Formats: sequence, C-alpha cells, structure tokens
Amino acid sequence: MLRLILAFLAGAVALSLTVAGLQAVGHAVWPLPTGIDPKDAAQMAGFVEAMPLAAKAWVLLAYAIATTVAVLVATTIARPRWKGLGIALGLLMVGLCAINLSLLPHPLWMLIAMLAIPLPIAMGVARWRRPAGG
Repeated sequence: MLRLILAFLAGAVALSLTVAGLQAVGHAVWPLPTGIDPKDAAQMAGFVEAMPLAAKAWVLLAYAIATTVAVLVATTIARPRWKGLGIALGLLMVGLCAINLSLLPHPLWMLIAMLAIPLPIAMGVARWRRPAGG
C-alpha cells in the first residue's frame, strides 16, 4: 500500500513539474504582452481570447504530455496497480484542468478538450504499461 501511495505522489509531482516546464516554454514562445496584469480577470480573459491557436493547442499538448509522464512514472514504481493509478492520475489532471477553467475563461472547444482528454490518455498509457497477463 505504501508503494502505491508513493507511486501516486511521484506521478502527481511528475505531472506538476511537466506542466510547469512545458508552460514555461509556452510563456517564452508566447509571452504575456506588457501592460497586462495577470491578476486582472478581464485583462486575462482578453489575453486568452486573443492567444494564437498554436498557443492554445500548446496548452492542451502540455496537459496531454504531463498526464503521460505522470502515469509512466507511477506505473514504473507500482506497475501491478496500473489501472487504479491511471484512473487516479487522469482524474487528478481533470480536476486541475477544471480549476484552471474556473479561474480563466477559455473557448468552449478548449473547455471540452481539457476535460475530455486526460482520463483516456491516462488509461491508455496505464493499459500500455500493464504487466504481462494483467
């Protein structure tokens, strides 16, 4: 049981670090325009609306990659529990996306993708990592 908890925590840390790293790359490529206050919801809503499609796609790609990395890390540590770890980490990512969506308005297509993509990715990676005969 301790190994399973450690595997989940390691996956959660990997998820967070991967999202942070990939979003840092995204912010370097598509920086926040000068004069925008990140704490001003109206300004940020306008910024998100004006973001190029590539920047919006990068956000989704970052979440998909982070989910993949998280499940790979967790299933490497506690491989016999592949299905539960996939579900748990996929739901964690969905929850984090929901928090993001509640803080910052996104286009409808991004909202749907952010909530629909992580769990199938997590389950697919977990299934791929399942032990032989499992």
